Amino acid sequence: MMKLGIAQTEFTKVKDIVIPDIFYNRMKSGVADFDKLFGDGLLPGCCITLTAQAGCGKTTFALQLLEHLDQAGYDVAYASGEENQFQLAFTCQRLNVRGVKIANITDVDTIAKAMEENDVVVVDSFQALTVETKMNSRALEQYAVSTLCNKAKDSECVLVFIMHLTKSGQLKGTTLVPHSVDVNMMISHDLEKDDDTTRIISVSKNRFGQTIDVEAILGHKGFHIGEKVTTGKKAKSKKDRKADLKKQILKLDPPNITEQLVMNTFQLTKGQTYLVLTALVKDKLLKKYGRGARAVWKKTPKANKNS
Repeated sequence: MMKLGIAQTEFTKVKDIVIPDIFYNRMKSGVADFDKLFGDGLLPGCCITLTAQAGCGKTTFALQLLEHLDQAGYDVAYASGEENQFQLAFTCQRLNVRGVKIANITDVDTIAKAMEENDVVVVDSFQALTVETKMNSRALEQYAVSTLCNKAKDSECVLVFIMHLTKSGQLKGTTLVPHSVDVNMMISHDLEKDDDTTRIISVSKNRFGQTIDVEAILGHKGFHIGEKVTTGKKAKSKKDRKADLKKQILKLDPPNITEQLVMNTFQLTKGQTYLVLTALVKDKLLKKYGRGARAVWKKTPKANKNS
């Protein structure tokens, strides 16, 4: 696993840096042209903006991408603050989208919690996000970006913000979001063609791949953007990967399991370690003793019985 959320403050020669495997083990949808947009697949933990004017196909593109990823074995979810669940389900039916989990959620903290259980979460739209605490729009924007982007890195969940443009083509709100994320995508009409179906999907910023423009046709059944490639092998879902990690932690030899031991053994961030240890306590497989840096976790009789 990659420590996306940890800054390295010591200068190191490039030749001495070991690049984590996760940079090469991308989430692939099975549709080559979709995957090419993100640099040969989605990097776990990355944050993306998908921007377009109304009617260009933002929702359609996001739902189709999620459906392909679901078919590849990933856990995917769509949090909508724009359409109710029934309207969205009706759209999904037209697009033949079946495996995507959809809900009407706009609360930032609720979405952050959902990211712990999913590989990819789409937020439609960033401008519709809310919080329980009263704050002005600028403070809300900063809180949403900080909370959700940090959660993406800690949980290795890909986060997609759908963003709106004004009629004049300007981004609604400030430029904080596109500056903070890893990938900026835009869908626009192809002005060189005299039709209403051709779209240009542009990636103008990509910290983990190239910038690229792809032409796509948007029809009643959605985008046509290349043929699906069947690999015959499904990826492990986040639920399965988390279960495997729990089993590996319970196999550790020391009677006292520490946060540092788990972080070093499995190359986890502090946030990832907290989540998995908390889950094991909740499952009554570990019991926590002490607080802070001196805290230790011990296996319960239930864990010893299952081993």
